[in-house]
Amino acid sequence: MTLRNLYTSFYRLQNGYKHKCKSLNNITVYSFSSQSHDREITKELSNKFFAEPVQNLLFKLTHVDIQKAFRKRFIGENPDTPIYKFMTTAEVEKMQAEVKLKAKEKVQMPPIVPLRTDLGQVLEVNKDIIGFDSSKFVFTDITFGVSDKRRIVVVREPDGTLRKANEDERHAVNQIYFPQSGRELKHPVMFDDTNLKPLLENGDYEFILDRACCQFEPDDKNYHRVVFSTYKHVDESKNYHVLESTRHLGPLLFYLAFNKKPDNFLLYCLQTERFDDIILFIQLYTKLNQGLESEMDDSKDQFKLIEDFINTECFDQVNLEAALKDYTTRNSEIASKTN
Repeated sequence: MTLRNLYTSFYRLQNGYKHKCKSLNNITVYSFSSQSHDREITKELSNKFFAEPVQNLLFKLTHVDIQKAFRKRFIGENPDTPIYKFMTTAEVEKMQAEVKLKAKEKVQMPPIVPLRTDLGQVLEVNKDIIGFDSSKFVFTDITFGVSDKRRIVVVREPDGTLRKANEDERHAVNQIYFPQSGRELKHPVMFDDTNLKPLLENGDYEFILDRACCQFEPDDKNYHRVVFSTYKHVDESKNYHVLESTRHLGPLLFYLAFNKKPDNFLLYCLQTERFDDIILFIQLYTKLNQGLESEMDDSKDQFKLIEDFINTECFDQVNLEAALKDYTTRNSEIASKTN
């Protein structure tokens, strides 16, 4: 580690943050160290997730493979009977284009949205009905066509308090009146922390995330807890390949980028010869973090760009620099062309 890198690491640890301005080949960086906790999901951050440039980057990083996207999965249903047809070359090409579109739809990413904040909000307190009954009364709008998220559900407490329903109450009411296939009235015990840990250790990431998408609304605190815990485990174990070509890899990389946790993914990419993914991830990273402006030019030295990014935005600089050096040694011809 160079003296400058050593000082940078010490400064991060000593002060808890870093403010630094550096130019990364047309990337102007005003960097602050990543927080020890997850960054709050705000409306502004959620809007960035849905922005077309970010969605395009996430889709490229997903590496949709048709064979994996349409693979057989054990979901408790009988698979469709295969159909065989004789087709011309033009018909085959048309069918292949349609399959690519269906594959893109199949990996449509679950949204990342802020937590709902109006749950349990007190609307009125009527002391005249205190003691009228010992049970709570739940009032629900059961109009057809109203989404579960917008449906009005309020609760009258025995002490006269009228409030909006909490998450569990809204879930139960919506599932009773308008049940959704695959969603259970009571949350499965697999989502309890004690039961979730063995599933994570077993690498059942896609199963966990698919089930969470089915059981919870994306603005539910339980959804955030389960999904973000899974993302953390995937990142720590560097098992990104498990989620590749699925709808969950994009949100995972978005999570790592906005929380400023690039180290493990960059190391994984360098060790698995995914140079283009590093460039795409740096583009994603700069779009999501305030003060980072990206105007990347393919004609610039991308190896120097990555090296500067490691020095300014990463904590595990020693291993990343060693991995980058090994990569450049293995791919010296590619390195000479990009320089």
